Amino acid sequence: MKSEVKSQRSKVKTRAAGCRVLYAVCFMLLACNDKPVCGPNPVLPSQVIEGFTLHESSSGKRLYTLEAQKAYVYDPVQRVDVTGLRVLFYDEVGGVHSTLVADEGSIYSKNEDLVARGHVIVRTSDSTVLVTDSLSWSNLGRLVRTDADLVIETPKGRVEGKGLVSDAGLNKIDILSPVKGTSDYDFETGK
Repeated sequence: MKSEVKSQRSKVKTRAAGCRVLYAVCFMLLACNDKPVCGPNPVLPSQVIEGFTLHESSSGKRLYTLEAQKAYVYDPVQRVDVTGLRVLFYDEVGGVHSTLVADEGSIYSKNEDLVARGHVIVRTSDSTVLVTDSLSWSNLGRLVRTDADLVIETPKGRVEGKGLVSDAGLNKIDILSPVKGTSDYDFETGK
């Protein structure tokens, strides 16, 4: 009889210890404010930086300044994921000609290309506003691109479409789908 009681007690102790470990893991996951690590082979960032700023230039001319609330640096894949994204794009003489804001994004260290995701809004110095879900910046081509639905509002009208290729100042816009809306601008539809 004594041996049965002891084995039942050890089972209870093992279950209680397992529950404590499970509760501790759940508490740590719920208390964590950092970006979640998902997938079958999760990768932790090499660094996490609060108040992140990146200045990109070419031949001494500023191209853009990126600011983010938080950055997650992944050295092995040469990528930085950011949250609370704000990018200032500069014109040829160094003035800000557009500002991009988004919920999050990624910077690819190899070529300094950018991808913005979630509530992407681009405002130009001439009051043009582009709204979309995602947008990429090619540093080499100096072009923004999206395949998502978009709305462009200007003092001269509003245009809706899907897919776009443009310069960062939204001066030369190519919308890749049929366009609807009203505008005094001459928008060309891509093929």
